[in-house]
Amino acid sequence: MPFNAKGSPENSFNSFNSFNSFNSFNSFGTSGNTVAAEALLTTRDGIVGAPLDLNPHITPGSPHDPRNLARLSADVRASLYLSELGSRVAFSDAIDETAIATLWRRDTRPAGRSPQPDSLLVQITTPTIDQFKEQMAYLTAYADLRSDRAAEILSQTSAITPFLASISFMDPARTPFTLELMSAALGFTNYCGMRLKYSISAKRPIEFSPQVQPIIPTPTHGSLPSGHATEAFVTARLLWKLLRASNSEQYREDGVWGEMFMRLASRIATNRTVAGVHFPVDSAAGAVLGLTLADYLHAVCDPEANELTSACFNGPAFNAAEDFDWHALYMAREDRQTKKAGKKRRPWATSERHPTTPDMASPVLTWLWKKAQAEWQDFSV
Repeated sequence: MPFNAKGSPENSFNSFNSFNSFNSFNSFGTSGNTVAAEALLTTRDGIVGAPLDLNPHITPGSPHDPRNLARLSADVRASLYLSELGSRVAFSDAIDETAIATLWRRDTRPAGRSPQPDSLLVQITTPTIDQFKEQMAYLTAYADLRSDRAAEILSQTSAITPFLASISFMDPARTPFTLELMSAALGFTNYCGMRLKYSISAKRPIEFSPQVQPIIPTPTHGSLPSGHATEAFVTARLLWKLLRASNSEQYREDGVWGEMFMRLASRIATNRTVAGVHFPVDSAAGAVLGLTLADYLHAVCDPEANELTSACFNGPAFNAAEDFDWHALYMAREDRQTKKAGKKRRPWATSERHPTTPDMASPVLTWLWKKAQAEWQDFSV
């Protein structure tokens, strides 16, 4: 997720802020508004009078109760979502021929029972330097598209949600909880992606040649997996799952919505190669991570989800002469990741399906999922 000058994640919905129906309240009571503070002070002095009896009906709050969520601000809920998700994963790294980074899921059990052992969620093995060098040919070829895609590239640097909204009817007034779900997914994706990037520490194209000359600043974190590819594919698949879960007929008849989401995710990923900051293989690794995280997010958000995916990306097996193609990894109509991508005997990507457990879904995230799901249910006459 992109960061602003203060080091905090940029709000991926900034382009929608003009629709905020509460902006009329923002001029009153905000920090630094001394006039408002003085007005509140003198108002209290004028009306407080003699002490009144305390309310005898105050009772303790309801601890760890999702009903509290509706009364919290969106930014407070966002912190809770990230806490729920971040505490459910762990990381490890190793070095063989190249660096290996692994993301583990930490399944929970009811209180009083011993925790389950960590289970593989995503493992990424880094390609070799020679593979990255061979991929430099794509940086040269894609540079010819920069003038055509510059507006896209610059817009997608800080926000990809408006592009998803151009396919699905998202709007802060119409689908506020869907946007909140997408924001939670992006926050968790950034949390996982940055840690995996740190373990892998893959060099950027600009470090291979002075002729790359990216048209945007090159991020300081590692190149693989591509963060934009990961974010694009996690939100595209999660949104597609949400639309399907709404049971609205137009989303269940065929896979055209999922196909369009994947085309968009692929274009966003490829634009990072056009810009000069990523290799195609970075996008392939990011797509594996994003698609798998979307399936995992669905499992922890929706109690009706009955399975999830684990996946491995084997970089040294990736054919460096080939470009990134999402069709090798995912079938939109069935909402399924492919079991293998690449050569049969040495695939560069594999995935496995696993059943969920009854207690895998988080009550906090289930609350958000159901709120978002209801926003896509059609009204019939």
